[in-house]
Amino acid sequence: MMILPAKCRELYFPEPKIYDKQTTYIERILSEGLSINTRQARYIGIGNLHSIIPALKKKGLVFCIDRKQVYCPSTNETPPFSVDLIYFNKEQLETYWQEKEKPLKD
Repeated sequence: MMILPAKCRELYFPEPKIYDKQTTYIERILSEGLSINTRQARYIGIGNLHSIIPALKKKGLVFCIDRKQVYCPSTNETPPFSVDLIYFNKEQLETYWQEKEKPLKD
């Protein structure tokens, strides 16, 4: 699926880059201290957040996963069913940026 820039702007997410894949875009959202849930992901063109979570973990990302009832931007309602919500807590965000800034070893 293609990430939809206009929908991303509506949700105040960063502008997707041309080269962004779903995993890299979600990583960028998290790295900016934002959270994303399944309903938001579908709204911006990412089909299934829970299928991307293992790929993010495989990259070595450590983040929080909650199950919550959340607002759906497609229907303008909050359905009664819980969905995945992922984010970096403060310590995870700091660790992420410390790891990013480490020089590469030859």
